[in-house]
Amino acid sequence: MKRVVIIGGGPAGILAAIKIKEKLLDQIEVIIIEKMNRIGKKIIVSGNGKCNLSNTLCEDDYIYNSTFAKDIYQRYDSNSLRADLLKMGLFTKIDEKMRVYPVTESSSTVMDLLLLQLNKYQVKLITNTQVTQVTKERQLFNIYTTTTTFKADYVVFATGGTSSKIHGSSGDGYHLLKHFNVKITPIKPGLVGLKIKEEQIKGLDGLRQKAQVMIYDQDQLIFQEKGEIQFKKDGISGIVIMNASSILARFARPLKIVLDFLEAFDEKELIKKLKMIKLANSNLPLSDLLHGLLPKSLADKISNKLSKEKNLSIETFVRLAKNYIVEVIDTYGFDNSQVTVGGISQDEIDDNFELKKVPFAYAIGELLDVDGICGGFNMHFAFASGAIMGQKLAERIQENHEANE
Repeated sequence: MKRVVIIGGGPAGILAAIKIKEKLLDQIEVIIIEKMNRIGKKIIVSGNGKCNLSNTLCEDDYIYNSTFAKDIYQRYDSNSLRADLLKMGLFTKIDEKMRVYPVTESSSTVMDLLLLQLNKYQVKLITNTQVTQVTKERQLFNIYTTTTTFKADYVVFATGGTSSKIHGSSGDGYHLLKHFNVKITPIKPGLVGLKIKEEQIKGLDGLRQKAQVMIYDQDQLIFQEKGEIQFKKDGISGIVIMNASSILARFARPLKIVLDFLEAFDEKELIKKLKMIKLANSNLPLSDLLHGLLPKSLADKISNKLSKEKNLSIETFVRLAKNYIVEVIDTYGFDNSQVTVGGISQDEIDDNFELKKVPFAYAIGELLDVDGICGGFNMHFAFASGAIMGQKLAERIQENHEANE
């Protein structure tokens, strides 16, 4: 009997295993090797435990390296994933941002049903086991682990990227594939908070403020998105900032980050209204009157900066509040990121995720140089790559079996 060994028990590896066994049943042995104490840890924490499975907007420009990714989404879209999950008994729903969740809003529900499928198809799960090396001798792979060695006819690398080591992604796949001279593009943390020059955010720790975030490459606007910014002692976070971080990761040179805290207001109209308010309250300091426009800590931060420069006026306050520049000095690193920017170059795999340099070896999921914004896009790509690869590998094995009969 032929054997497939899948290294990594995340969404890509799990769905690949199910798809292979669904078609071949007892004609094939499938083993998942996972270094953590259980599979699916990234699924469990997805969507803050609610499990953001996918997004119905996957065909749009919400994922990078989109030429390759869009083809994958067209071959296995959000409806395809929902249909497969429904066959397993999982009912899903779509929220106002087109994100797909289980109706239970519980990642545990998702994992319970996936585990039932793996058990149904007799997929062998080996946990608490680290793969240390993979080699190939003629037509067979040797998968070396900390405890034993496995032989396999096919091997699937589904180890994830380098983000969130606590949930199992620590770059193992990149190291394993060096043996085969597979090209890895530079990796950086994506969907991660940003550390900011201290004086620019001092006094704002704990503040949550909606703003429009803009990124400029010299004078060219390359990113613009509205959302809530969460201020920390040494940096900023929030979905909009995490999305921005994946843009910054793609540039070797510094980019200008501009925050518009008054994006809902037209600048000229706002200045006009503030002047009327000041005229009606001429005995009050301007800085006090601005507390009705922005949270006190933020209004005082901007007012104090301008006062020190002896340049505080209604006009200068509004302009700075709409064009507040922050200097990024670092990110919060891979351990605090949700996705890895970079990975296995797309030139290294074919349309079915087979490694061109290593026949019968496959790479799927976050290990590849594909990443998207927050909202289910990365989880969907992991599931989609696993589903497509699993289906195609099963068809290949079946065709070879029939040809040899």
